[in-house]
Amino acid sequence: MDTLDIWLAVLAWGLLTAAAWVTYRFVMGRGQQADRGFGYAFLAIGVYALVMGLWGSMTWPLPSSYNIVLMDPYALYGVALLMIGLALIAGVDLKGPTIAIAFLSISVLIYAADIAKYHLTNSPAAAAALFVLVGLSGILGPFLNLSKSSKYVAYLEVILLVLAALLSAYIGGMATFEHTADWAKWVPFYG
Repeated sequence: MDTLDIWLAVLAWGLLTAAAWVTYRFVMGRGQQADRGFGYAFLAIGVYALVMGLWGSMTWPLPSSYNIVLMDPYALYGVALLMIGLALIAGVDLKGPTIAIAFLSISVLIYAADIAKYHLTNSPAAAAALFVLVGLSGILGPFLNLSKSSKYVAYLEVILLVLAALLSAYIGGMATFEHTADWAKWVPFYG
């Protein structure tokens, strides 16, 4: 079973949701008007990502070390979205969650280097670039809370999130066609 394609799509949609929230709150200056709504969106996507990331980390559905570099960071993605989602719903200060996410993002950058070093995935350069974009956007998060430069940081954050989302959607879309072709003649053992 290989559901990596849908996981990449969910990653893309979560990143685009994050880009929309950053745009709404920090670029457009709408303050905290929509935080609760975005919080519920992050919560829903985060639960899915955490559950699937933990499931993948425990069951190893992918070949070889792909499970390490793809499943573990997916669980971290779920944790990050849950932190932001719960903080937005509760209306608490975002400094703590964004700093924690920045530290989690260091692991994502390490996985990017690992993917590049061992040429993992069918597109190691694209996969490593995706991880770098996601990792950098996570590290940039705490700087959104600086009032003097938050708008400029927000523009950079949105660019990183949108580029990562497009790359994730592209890789996931290509994987969908590849996986469908691979499984086209598969028949369950009972049929």
